Amino acid sequence: MKKVAVFGNAGAGKSTLAKQLAEATGLPLHSIDQMKYRPGGEEVDHADYLTAHKKLLETSCWVIDGFGCVTSAWQRFEAADTLVYLDLSLSQMAWWILKRFIKGHF
Repeated sequence: MKKVAVFGNAGAGKSTLAKQLAEATGLPLHSIDQMKYRPGGEEVDHADYLTAHKKLLETSCWVIDGFGCVTSAWQRFEAADTLVYLDLSLSQMAWWILKRFIKGHF
């Protein structure tokens, strides 16, 4: 297990699980959100994002969490040797999203 793609619905715990996998395996962790958005939420130019994403996929090992866009997601799924899909119940995801919103607000 050298290239792990973690994906799923919003609020499913992708970032949390990806962080735990990276810590357990020693693989470098990369977040699609941090590649796709600048601090403050401004979106990176799409072509620049795709270029950075492609370079990342060419490295020897990684854990990547997130989706990005359809094009980059399929590229990542093809490059990965391990896919982890989080599929929680709608009520569980809604609860986790609500908790995240409340923590972020205060």
